[in-house]
Amino acid sequence: MGSRLPFLIGLSIAGSAGVTVIQADARNSAAPPSTVVQRTAVVGALPANLPNPTLSGRIRLKIDVPNLSPEQSRPWFDQFSWQSFIALNWPADANHRGKPLEPDNPNILKNPPAGSVTVWGSYKEAFELFGQGNQPPTPWDSYVIPNPPCKEANGRTKLLLMVNKGGTLLDGVNQALSFPLIDQFKNYAWTEVRFDKAQYEFIRSRRLYLVKILASSQPIVMPASRPPATLGSIMLKATWRPMTAMDDKSRYYTVDAMLYDPSTQKCESTQMGLVGFHIVHKLEQFPEWIWSSFEHVDNVERGPGAHPNTPISFNNGSPTPVTTGGWANRPTQKAPPLLPVDQRVPVQVTRFNPIPSTPSGASTQDLNGIYQALLRDTVLRNYQLVITQWPTTPASFTTKESGGIYPQDCGQPFPIDSCVNVVLETYFQSKSDASGAGGNSCMSCHYTAGKSDFSWVLQRRSH
Repeated sequence: MGSRLPFLIGLSIAGSAGVTVIQADARNSAAPPSTVVQRTAVVGALPANLPNPTLSGRIRLKIDVPNLSPEQSRPWFDQFSWQSFIALNWPADANHRGKPLEPDNPNILKNPPAGSVTVWGSYKEAFELFGQGNQPPTPWDSYVIPNPPCKEANGRTKLLLMVNKGGTLLDGVNQALSFPLIDQFKNYAWTEVRFDKAQYEFIRSRRLYLVKILASSQPIVMPASRPPATLGSIMLKATWRPMTAMDDKSRYYTVDAMLYDPSTQKCESTQMGLVGFHIVHKLEQFPEWIWSSFEHVDNVERGPGAHPNTPISFNNGSPTPVTTGGWANRPTQKAPPLLPVDQRVPVQVTRFNPIPSTPSGASTQDLNGIYQALLRDTVLRNYQLVITQWPTTPASFTTKESGGIYPQDCGQPFPIDSCVNVVLETYFQSKSDASGAGGNSCMSCHYTAGKSDFSWVLQRRSH
């Protein structure tokens, strides 16, 4: 992480989108003073009983949401998403995968140890479960990869093996049951899927990475988080793009990664910038999972504070080509080999579904303003929550295979649809485009994999 994640926590933060001033105040909290912010002047309808934002490396295990309508409840779920994003991007203990380093000490955020990675960056990658052939996956704490695709890499090197988030590991180039994504510099976007300890060991110990075992074990129920201290299943999906000489790298969380090209079966070391991030967390309170999705603010337009010459990653800054359903210039090729650079055409991406602006004064846009202000001197200020989706009646669940119908048999999600990340589901932003893929939301798509507890990874990558 080092200088690439330059955290600095301030004591007074000029707010926006519903907050005029935010000041550090720990009088009503057991957390250290500089990890809690107290709203002192509020404009709009931000709920007074919404917990104060905190800078903490502790992942929340439940949501203390009042008995309100789904729309009025949104701030509690959006705050859960933001607190999860902060905790997962906390520096990790170098000796223990998935463990935050001094989670209550803000100085660790200000000055992370040289070479440290984030908590989520220390999670196991999907390839370690599903890409080992006849070799069983290694235990959680092991950094050994029996069948490494990049011989140049060691067990702690970040490997990016896919330019998709669905399909097979080494030969897929399609994005989320669809097509690849090419940025404005004619580079492919790359995706990885990671599991926390609870989910990884659940799959590994039961050998669910094998088709024959998975088929005889469904429906499956993965471990869930519950208070006071049980951390259940968390799955993460991250999309990266190569950094170029034109990019302002200080605006991105960056890593050095080995890219595996399935066309040449060779690996290349490249600096990558994070552009999209899904968090999927199973709570005992919400067994259909909580679905949170973040994007970099410069994906389709220049984000707050950007220099006028800062490149937009997936939009050329003009109204042409005209987009339909949030995209234009979609690649026609759906399989390897990857196209050579001179044959690639940048995809023009626009946001088809606005970031929620309700409830008034306490919307997703408003919470983004609060947390971006809190993180103003960190690279995380350049990311935004685009959607949180959750089950509003979590006891009402019947798998599609057993005759269930979305949304009523999927916990009645809120929102029902239009929950899409522009770089993870570029071509499924509209209902019409997504009609063949289960719908244009996380829960509608993954409901069709309900027998494996919403996991398309298990369905598509077991061998």
